[in-house]
Amino acid sequence: MARRHVQIVVGVLLVAFGVYLALSPERAIEWFGGKLPKTSSDVINLRASYGGTLIGVGAFVAWLPALRPWLRSVLGLLGWAMAGIGVARLLGFALDGNPDGRQAIWIIAEVILAAGSAYGIRRLARRAS
Repeated sequence: MARRHVQIVVGVLLVAFGVYLALSPERAIEWFGGKLPKTSSDVINLRASYGGTLIGVGAFVAWLPALRPWLRSVLGLLGWAMAGIGVARLLGFALDGNPDGRQAIWIIAEVILAAGSAYGIRRLARRAS
């Protein structure tokens, strides 16, 4: 199988495992340790930290066309990671409800960083062509 196909398969598997952890945050506590959540915001953070990070990293692995130029890779990792964490956080908003004020700050920051990364990647692509 070609390297690109393997990369896509690995990325999709990471995304799938991330979705599983985002939907089952209690598994993340069992497997990776950690404190039992006391509030809905704690559960939302668990979903975002474990499941969301894996979703973002998996999407990055599947997307990554090449490591160079380095700036595109760094922007891609930042953007995909923030997008994955944001998706898991929004899932937590829907499933757990009652997010505190910090959750609003986090989701706004994740959206800004993901959008800024996408903008930076587009600018790099325009400059290269």
